[in-house]
Amino acid sequence: MVIVRSSERTTPIHEPGRPRASDGNEEIGVVRDQTPHPQPLSPEYRGEGSYENFGVPHAELRVSSAGEGSHENFEAPPGQLAVPLSRASEGSQQNTWTPPGVKSWPVRFWYGLCAVLEWLFGFVSLLATLALLAAIPIVNLITLGYLLDASGRVAKSGRVRDGFIDIAKFARIGSLVAGTWVCLLIPRLVSSLASDAWLIDPEGFAARVWRIAQIAITALVIGHILLAWYSGGRLRHFFWPLLAPFQLGARILFSRLIGPILRPLIRAISPALADDLYISLPVSAWFPPAILLAGIRRGRMFSEARDAVWDFVVSLRLPQLFWLGLRGFAGALVWLLVPSLMLMAGTSGRGGVTVVVGFLGATAMTFVLLHLPFLQTRFAAQNRLRAMFEPKAVRAEFARAPVAYWFALAITLLFALPLYLLKFQPPPRELWWTLTIFFILFIYPARLLTGWAVGRALRNSQPRLFLVRLLAVLVAVPVVAFYVFVVFFTQYTSYVGPASILEQHAFLVPVPFLSL
Repeated sequence: MVIVRSSERTTPIHEPGRPRASDGNEEIGVVRDQTPHPQPLSPEYRGEGSYENFGVPHAELRVSSAGEGSHENFEAPPGQLAVPLSRASEGSQQNTWTPPGVKSWPVRFWYGLCAVLEWLFGFVSLLATLALLAAIPIVNLITLGYLLDASGRVAKSGRVRDGFIDIAKFARIGSLVAGTWVCLLIPRLVSSLASDAWLIDPEGFAARVWRIAQIAITALVIGHILLAWYSGGRLRHFFWPLLAPFQLGARILFSRLIGPILRPLIRAISPALADDLYISLPVSAWFPPAILLAGIRRGRMFSEARDAVWDFVVSLRLPQLFWLGLRGFAGALVWLLVPSLMLMAGTSGRGGVTVVVGFLGATAMTFVLLHLPFLQTRFAAQNRLRAMFEPKAVRAEFARAPVAYWFALAITLLFALPLYLLKFQPPPRELWWTLTIFFILFIYPARLLTGWAVGRALRNSQPRLFLVRLLAVLVAVPVVAFYVFVVFFTQYTSYVGPASILEQHAFLVPVPFLSL
């Protein structure tokens, strides 16, 4: 049971030993039926009596978690509205750029700008994470699984934006990594100075002082990092010693000194802006030491942190993405293996038979590439391996969206060609991720476009005109033939020779060398 009353007092979000709400049970929220006053913070619970960026200061929110479909005899008190939180969350996902209750356009614009910047930061973190995972053998199947999942989601919904999965979570991962890295610069600098002092005079006073300072500063920085992680891991939690004086000063200035003078003037101009601006927030909503103190008072600091970390890791769905990537890789390899081996045999130079085999391999590869991108997307959308081997269904869908299919196929193949320039010589192992980032940048948009094309076909019930379909085929075949021609000759420029024909990074793992 969770009860949040104004900004004064709260009980814990989750009591250990009690069942969490399952997918089949709805959580019930109760909000007073009165004009809300939004808090300009984030939608996460932080400390006593607040939900950052989401709460309503003068409202009362009750959340019940129960099993077996019950709500623990919950009844809404008089004057309050019972609202299923599951439905509220669905609505918030549709418009998450501003918290509910914000009325004035300057504050809405500010929230929108912050949301855009956070999305961009999360997208950059996503690309970096996928590139790092792609540089690790076996683990790079998670990257392939993510790309397939993105394409499948776009195919099912028809919206390209649905292919950007868990951007907010990757923004949090990025802030954790970036904030930790910046904080560790301080002990690294002190360690360098201590090392220099020891080299100059190992037994001197300066060397001993720097050694003690190194130990003390390292311990303080580690504690600071752990506090930032516990507080939520946002960038502001890492830099709170720099931000806190300004936040406290603004709190005192605008609430006690200038606030009583400016508030009536702003309310006369825009009552909505006055309601949005002058909100008194509890210290535990933004001040990490206060957040830690609130956790200690609740008595379940360790269990709450453990559950939050576990829930976050589970929500990333890494095993599911790995399994999806493994099956997508296996299915694509089945299609590509025989044509690739035939193309490799055509370069052996052992008579006219090898030339014929190479020509047949090129023809077979052309047929495969006309279907494979869409077969993988259908597999990801249906999560059914058999969908990888239904070319007839792909041809039927092509008839309903021939132009979209041609465009997606052309982008997929053309975006894959420049990446062969990165296969001349492998870089040092520690720099492999610098290549995989380019593969992600080129392959990710192609996956989204393929999902968009399949989605258009699924939503069109009638085939297009025969002339349009014929023109799309006549234009697609030369594009695929050109791609096969280039891939055939990359064996003479690639580091691995003829084996490079098997390294179809557009359909297998997005890495320059399968040995990664």
